[in-house]
Amino acid sequence: MSNEMLILIGIVSVIALLTIMIKGKVHPFLALGLVSIAVALSAGIPMSKVIPTLISGMGNTLGSVALIVGLGAMLGKIIEKSNGADVLASWLLDKFGAKKAAFALGMTGFIFGIPVFVDVGFIVLIPIIFSVARRIGGNMLVYALPIGLSMLTVHVFLPPHPGVVAGAQVLNADVGLVLGLGLVAAFPAYLLGQLFIPFFTDRVFVDIPASTDLIQYQKQLAQDASGLPKFGTVLTMIVTPLVLIMLGTVTATTLPKGNVIREIFSMIGSSPFALLFAVCLSSYVLGIRRGWNKVRLEEILNSALAPIAGIILITGAGGMFGKVLDASGVGKALSDVLASTGLPVLALAFILSALLRAAQGSATVAIITTATILAPAIAAAQYSDIQIALLTAAIGAGSMTLSHVNDSLFWVWTKFFGISVSQGLKTWTILTTIYGTFGFLIVCLMWFIVA
Repeated sequence: MSNEMLILIGIVSVIALLTIMIKGKVHPFLALGLVSIAVALSAGIPMSKVIPTLISGMGNTLGSVALIVGLGAMLGKIIEKSNGADVLASWLLDKFGAKKAAFALGMTGFIFGIPVFVDVGFIVLIPIIFSVARRIGGNMLVYALPIGLSMLTVHVFLPPHPGVVAGAQVLNADVGLVLGLGLVAAFPAYLLGQLFIPFFTDRVFVDIPASTDLIQYQKQLAQDASGLPKFGTVLTMIVTPLVLIMLGTVTATTLPKGNVIREIFSMIGSSPFALLFAVCLSSYVLGIRRGWNKVRLEEILNSALAPIAGIILITGAGGMFGKVLDASGVGKALSDVLASTGLPVLALAFILSALLRAAQGSATVAIITTATILAPAIAAAQYSDIQIALLTAAIGAGSMTLSHVNDSLFWVWTKFFGISVSQGLKTWTILTTIYGTFGFLIVCLMWFIVA
């Protein structure tokens, strides 16, 4: 099948999916499944391989997402029910004030997002977002957008995140330079992008979900301070899994294979184990030690799982759709067409990464695929170490853009905060593109300086 036809199938599939969900009000899980099958058959995938392809995409996504979302939801519920989220929210509001609460959340996401994957840090911080939002009130997007976008920004630009690290390895880029130049691009892009958030929140409104009625919530906030956990205790429960994950990453990159310490942290520094440990620790520190009995703890942990069942299924279905687009050759078709255009390599790196991100949903896959395609040309051109690091950053900037319905993070973000698909497309999708474009423009500026 020609590249043009494959690209057309990819475009039509996304349009059909959005139409079915937004206009037809079909549940996203069913819509993603039906469109995935239609794409597979249209692209010529043999009928005997259609369902295995769907299962593979679903399984690969859920293999990590289900554990992280499930354990993260449990940790978040313990922090919420122990009033720990209120303690942290009070601290943020005391330090920054209500007017700067959104900026404070964004900075929290930027800092916490550096050592850990975006989905882990994001889910762990969700109780704080809700607590701040419920205290101040207004539009949920005011609080949900800054922290999600800031964490995604560092995820695509900075090591030790897997996409940019793998891209640097493929291009033989110096990871230290990638980190330094990526930070120079990421932080201004985050600050500039945040200026655009009010433009969207003034036009799209999302109610703040209420966990309790107002009277009960006000009583909770009026408790004597002695009945609340200490700020340092709650912060420790949140930071513990992040530190373990960071140590796992550091030991994996600095210690040789076979080293005992590296082997130990390869397990306890993995996201699922780190979160499992944090759940057990917080169950005792914030629960049992403060008067919860076993029945109460079990009820709280059970209550954390029911609301995320739909999120997990939809997220897995998003991975299924992305897998079908990849297996059908849509991504490769985009690569082939762009590679023949003769664009400057810096622009090609950004555009190719952006289109691959739009086509299959994963920022990590977009970075690795783009780096692999461009590696021979970059090696032949004999660019300097700084230029190669900037090319890596440009690829990361492209992978930030066009996050939509085939991106698992899009579904996690929208479903946790009660945001509709159309609202997510009008805000999150456009803003990820704005953030990524700002990052790319800053990379271009640095490129002209060093060149």
